[in-house]
Amino acid sequence: MRPLLILFYTALSLSLFAQSTFSGCVTDELDEPLIGAAISHGAAGTVTDVDGCFSLEASGDSVLLKLSYTGYVEQKVMVYAGKSLTIQMVNKTELLEEVVVTEYRVPLVEMDRTTTGYTVTDEVPGPLPAYSTSRKREHASASPGRSESAFADEAPGASAAQAAGQLTAGESNDFGKWDLWEDISKEDLAEFRDIWQLYPDNRYAVQLTYPGGSPAVDVEVELRDGQGGIVWAARTDNQGRSELWRGMMNPKANEQAQLQLVASVFGKEYALPTSHHFKMGLNTLELPVPCERRTEVDIAFVVDATGSMGDEISYLSSELSDVILRTQANLKDADLRTAAVFYRDSTDAYVTQHQQFASDYAETVAYVNKQTHGGGGDHPEAVDAALETALIQLEWRETAASRLLFLVLDAPPHQDADNVNRLQEMTALAAKQGVRIIPIVCSGMTKDGEYLLRSIALGTNGTYVFLTDDSGIGGTHLKPTTDSYDVEKLNDLMVRVIRQFSETQECGAEINENSLVKADQTKVEIKFRAYPNPTSGPVTVKLPESSGEVFVLDMLGKLLRRIPINARKQTIDLGGLASGTYLLRYEDGDKLGAQRIVLTR
Repeated sequence: MRPLLILFYTALSLSLFAQSTFSGCVTDELDEPLIGAAISHGAAGTVTDVDGCFSLEASGDSVLLKLSYTGYVEQKVMVYAGKSLTIQMVNKTELLEEVVVTEYRVPLVEMDRTTTGYTVTDEVPGPLPAYSTSRKREHASASPGRSESAFADEAPGASAAQAAGQLTAGESNDFGKWDLWEDISKEDLAEFRDIWQLYPDNRYAVQLTYPGGSPAVDVEVELRDGQGGIVWAARTDNQGRSELWRGMMNPKANEQAQLQLVASVFGKEYALPTSHHFKMGLNTLELPVPCERRTEVDIAFVVDATGSMGDEISYLSSELSDVILRTQANLKDADLRTAAVFYRDSTDAYVTQHQQFASDYAETVAYVNKQTHGGGGDHPEAVDAALETALIQLEWRETAASRLLFLVLDAPPHQDADNVNRLQEMTALAAKQGVRIIPIVCSGMTKDGEYLLRSIALGTNGTYVFLTDDSGIGGTHLKPTTDSYDVEKLNDLMVRVIRQFSETQECGAEINENSLVKADQTKVEIKFRAYPNPTSGPVTVKLPESSGEVFVLDMLGKLLRRIPINARKQTIDLGGLASGTYLLRYEDGDKLGAQRIVLTR
């Protein structure tokens, strides 16, 4: 018996202290290898070799490594056994030089000191303050990976609330840079595709209108196979558009099938005349039913409340409260409701807790303000459970102009099969219900999470939002894999996105180039050329000055792109947009002009 016990305890001790290999490579901002960068985990440590690569033995399936190199920002990164990764370190003197800080013309909302409400002032443009890259960090913690507060005890959230308007953020809308996303998803982020088993590749874009051209909002649309099976289901947004997908969970599915797009209104089905891939153009249909305007807006805030959010959650509490109040003031015609879900992980005091949709926004503000952070400990959190709670337990309205789900988090979900399947199901359910999922990524996110969240945003017709280092608040924030982005204040960005996704117009309203110019009496009307027209993508504009900006809008005034002008003759590429009609609006000081452009494929 004794020899058996000895063998048992020997085997147990070996399993407990089994060593795994963790490897990767470290580069500078130019992707050149950093030789001699220090890598450490507890008492274990190593340095990068002549190729900038390292290998470290440690126990467990994942470890939090600390990276340091003279002149560069120290980082902590979660690394998984058997998965090599490349880590780009940031030079302290050149932090985010390529990022453009801009402002958006959001109507300012000021507190009326004599009441408890907000009043809307006239629209006043104003640039963001110039954020210094040498600015002292507040609550500095290590990322990307888990912040140092990941194992913190319960800590107050709103009790330490900060003034709103301090966090900075950017947006990467992959619908607007579709060709770039196709390259990124299959090259830079390709290693994560099979981990999450989400493949937003084969896109089918739909535009539905009522007679007269008004957008058909919140109409059910299905992409069906040859046997009538549903490949993907969605609803049109406030612009009458929907995005559907073939092979979202399996890129080889239905490759040879004859697909059909079908819209359903009041129980009656209408087949679209075309059902072709996005590269072949937009699938359009004018529905033979009377126009009906939607004004209902449901917004849910789903927030990670684990300990690692401690460096930013007190700020986020103030930002979310400010966004709710400003949205209530700005969307005057909207029937607005808000709700909130807070989540942690399976081993914590709770996994999810929520407050149901309420028309009185003060209820949501009060609920958000009393939340605290705590728990967590490992890197992944219960993101899938949070989405399930938000999509199934929250009572979204059957009809609405928009349904928005802001997912605020700093870590991806667990990668086991059950969680991956649930994420797939929730992405498909959100699309079917017409719920746009809009991630807001905080310090600590990793590249695998970036791919997942951008894929979920695409699958639900949402957009990807991320905090940036410009505020000096929190740990290091993950830069998205993209060519460029603008930096805004987070609360301004969220209000802009809500308005962009929620505003609807009266039936029959459509803007044109004349209304764009004549509506602004403070501007002097000017003419400029834009050719070729129609175009397959590139458009050359000839302008009176080598300054100003060109805004690309759809035919209902939705801002799609903002392009700075640096030459009187400049080429603009519309290639990432769907086929259709767009408006180019040129502004330079007190000068204003507009041109209609037809994009073909």
